[in-house]
Amino acid sequence: MKNNLKFLVAILFTSIILQSCTDAESVYVATPPLDGNLLINPTATNVVLNKNSKDQIAVSFSWDVSDYGVSTPLQYTLEIDAENGDFSDPETEVTESTELSFTHAKLNAIALSKDLNVNVEGNIKVRLKTSLNYGALPSYSKVETITVTPYEDLFFPLPLSGELYLQGDAVPSNWGYPVPANQKLTKIPNKAIFTITRELIGNRNFAFISSNMGWGNPAYVGLVANQPATGGSFTENGSHTNPPWIGSPIKSPPITGIYEITIDFVTGKYTVTPQ
Repeated sequence: MKNNLKFLVAILFTSIILQSCTDAESVYVATPPLDGNLLINPTATNVVLNKNSKDQIAVSFSWDVSDYGVSTPLQYTLEIDAENGDFSDPETEVTESTELSFTHAKLNAIALSKDLNVNVEGNIKVRLKTSLNYGALPSYSKVETITVTPYEDLFFPLPLSGELYLQGDAVPSNWGYPVPANQKLTKIPNKAIFTITRELIGNRNFAFISSNMGWGNPAYVGLVANQPATGGSFTENGSHTNPPWIGSPIKSPPITGIYEITIDFVTGKYTVTPQ
């Protein structure tokens, strides 16, 4: 009888342990919310950005805490992409809060990075990704479309002539004048970017000048000497710069060949890309 009683107690005890383990396991099973249910509640859907208000809030987003069925820290990533983008390469802002705000300057930089034209209305898409630690079990909010009018925010003013030419011993003009028409860069419409594709003689020097008849004031050269062959920072160069005549001619890549040369007055960078 005692043995039977002990056997029944052991079975009951084991059942209680198994039930407790099952209950414990169920507590820690996280389930991501359905995509598209969460709202990010933008404070504005049409934003005209203003450089004079660059430090002020342009738009804010807020949302409810996502329900994964467990009590655990959540990570929120606001993703911003172009209107025709698929969020494969978005601009992102990460937070553990349930709200995010963007200043005029921040949103302007994002809009320009997504190729919106200055002083023209354009659309960006915004969504929120919620996840557990290390990006586990992601869930996505409803996508919101925001109309944004960015302003021109230049690292350097555009040349007054509106023209740029390659000059130097890396190109046929070899520092002589007038500079041939085939060394003139093309300005990309509605962008502060000039570009040209042509041959560069290897391991020589070149600069960007704003007139085909003279150096111009300013011209544009490398910020420092010996920057990477693929590009770097440029600076104004002329008698009005501070200090005057700052910078160094840009060194062409070591191998003679056809390159696409681009100079961007928003970022203050130039690139040299083999074709």
